[in-house]
Amino acid sequence: MNRLERALEELRKRKVSTGIVLKPQNIYYLTGFYPSAFAALLLEDNPRLLVSPMDGKRSEGSNVEVEVVKNFRRRLKQIKGKRVGIEKGYANYEFYERYLKGRQVANLGFLEDMRKVKEKEELKRIKKAARIAEQVMGKVAERLTQAESEKELAAYAGYLLEREADAAFDVIIASGENSAIPHHTPKAVPLEPSSIIVDLGARFEHYASDITRSFSLAESKAFQEIYEAVLEAQRAAIEHCVAGSLVREVDNAAREVLREYRLEKYFLHSTGHGLGLEVHEAPTLSMHGKEELREGMVVTVEPGVYREIGVRIEDMVLIGKKPKLITSFRK
Repeated sequence: MNRLERALEELRKRKVSTGIVLKPQNIYYLTGFYPSAFAALLLEDNPRLLVSPMDGKRSEGSNVEVEVVKNFRRRLKQIKGKRVGIEKGYANYEFYERYLKGRQVANLGFLEDMRKVKEKEELKRIKKAARIAEQVMGKVAERLTQAESEKELAAYAGYLLEREADAAFDVIIASGENSAIPHHTPKAVPLEPSSIIVDLGARFEHYASDITRSFSLAESKAFQEIYEAVLEAQRAAIEHCVAGSLVREVDNAAREVLREYRLEKYFLHSTGHGLGLEVHEAPTLSMHGKEELREGMVVTVEPGVYREIGVRIEDMVLIGKKPKLITSFRK
């Protein structure tokens, strides 16, 4: 059973006449076509992909019937049935008001669940994206002593990523006190040698990678103490990245180590997240999560401590009977 057939089966279980898929990643996952403009995949007995004239030529490689639409409002109002499926985390209220007013709506959340476990071809692309990211990380590490500013180094990393594939997200370069800000935006300020966080990822054929390393260019007792604690926390968390573990067990493993070092209160985010067609997707490795990890999932493990300076170490892990590191850049 292919992905589209599985989606239609899930739809029937929920007694939904038509599902309207809007999220580009979900459209691509089901059809092999990634829209560049507004598009809608109609999940019904005879699935149909509605695209704008701008995507008419590009969509010829889709694995479903394609219909070029000039007036989406008129076309979507032709959908049959009172109960319609939408991606509630993506479709907004304006879409409902414009196209679905008066109808019952059900959530197509099962699409996100389908995407959690990666197929062989997906893993190949993810691993390729990881290799590109690691190559760029190596070149960035070599340039640390030459870079004039955070912003210059981020631009250099972005250039390298775009030359090989695409940047999966805006590169984070954070140094000194800025490294204590988890999502710092690189600034035109000199690199502070005490602590430098480099967080980057590549996107290869729509699939993303994500890796973080922390560096120090100076003798820093504070950096060394935090780094060793974070590295130990990451190793403990990775040990729990096996099929059957609960996501909160992974998160708790990292927190327990940081608690021993009295650093837990400086850990400001969850331990990691799934990634694939999106940089951040399910599952989330959080202390409150009840989800069970399954073989074939890909997650990041990225504990961090953000005190007077920050340290974060992030790797990608393939879930199986044993954890398998996808990234292995030196630490």
